[in-house]
Amino acid sequence: MIMSRSVKLSQKGQFVIPKEMREALGVKAGDELLVTFDEGKVVLTHPQHYARATRGMLKGTWGRSRGEVERYIKRERRSWE
Repeated sequence: MIMSRSVKLSQKGQFVIPKEMREALGVKAGDELLVTFDEGKVVLTHPQHYARATRGMLKGTWGRSRGEVERYIKRERRSWE
């Protein structure tokens, strides 16, 4: 579902998220949102939704097994000395 609304930016750089968008996003006053700037767009997301969407993206980066990951960490730590 795509919704578009025009909002005005205050002198402090603030704007109001229209009610129907807050309801669709499931947010209320005091909730935390993640703000992302991506190719000229500002995207508001629940931090938990972002975490779920990105979970596992780096899987295998440092090794395919726990042992490989632990060896990688040991090598890195030795390089700090």
